Amino acid sequence: MEYKNYWGINEDAQNDLTYTDNIHIIMDEQCKYLFQYTKGKIFAIFGEIKIDGSMFTIAKSMSNIFKGISGINGLQETIAETSTKNLIDASDMYFDKRYGFEICTEKYRYRLFELRMTPIYPIEIIVDEGICKNIGNALSRLAIPLEKFNHFKISDELTFCNVLQAILQDKKVHYIISELQKRVQDNNEKKENLPEKVIICEGQTDEIVLQAIAQKLNQKVTIAVANGKYNVPAFFDSAKGKNTKSKILIVVDSDGDAKGTKDLIAEKIDDKNYELAIINNRIEDWFMPEVADFSKLKLIQSIDSIIEEMDFAELSKTHESFAKVVNFIQK
Repeated sequence: MEYKNYWGINEDAQNDLTYTDNIHIIMDEQCKYLFQYTKGKIFAIFGEIKIDGSMFTIAKSMSNIFKGISGINGLQETIAETSTKNLIDASDMYFDKRYGFEICTEKYRYRLFELRMTPIYPIEIIVDEGICKNIGNALSRLAIPLEKFNHFKISDELTFCNVLQAILQDKKVHYIISELQKRVQDNNEKKENLPEKVIICEGQTDEIVLQAIAQKLNQKVTIAVANGKYNVPAFFDSAKGKNTKSKILIVVDSDGDAKGTKDLIAEKIDDKNYELAIINNRIEDWFMPEVADFSKLKLIQSIDSIIEEMDFAELSKTHESFAKVVNFIQK
């Protein structure tokens, strides 16, 4: 007996799939906006929620019944010779994970919502109960209410954006952001001002290298890690806000576009009281070819000995950015 094709797979069916890929991009942008608005006082995190002890191992096998029915010559033999334990489990492609969105300071955290998400819509959002008491009716008009009063089903990206906007504009969220800014500001005022000499860099590797250079020069310098070139302006504003007399050096990678990088920094920072060292292309390039085959970890582990053996005068002749760093630290 011949049975019909039950798969229902065709071009139209594939086009009906609405993917959730952009959610991470949307949330990353919101994180940047909050960080920039609060000048680094508050940051937001969107990440997967881990549950301790939830490790499951599922044994899978391929039935011999399906090995020869495709009609493609040679496929049966190929599959028969393949052990499925050596194949990548494709079920992981269709993840079902929980994500949380929180706003934080060094001392406080507040979760606005959770998402139960797969690669395609619909997804489920679980909104903070306090927020939901304020805007639950509005959310019910935007998304599909579920059994619990703060659970909603979201069917597409436009609905997600509308729900996200409603949550971020809720009065409880705005109140908490305002209070957190005040508390961070009060805490900063109680602390000593930043040292007069500050270097703002992009990443942890940069920080370790720069500290090693300062140590060899027997100088103290405060180094702030911005976690990316685009966060540097917010860190600059934060540093200036804590000590207007700070001397600041910004150290960033060119990523192959020194002019574009310089223009980006100049456009975003409305202040001329800083120095700029643009590395062509990455900080590791200062030590080439000695570290050409080094991983990030090996570079970090070896940097003290590398710096100790380096001739700073010679290196300054070949790398303008290195010379700027050394001159700034020695001021």
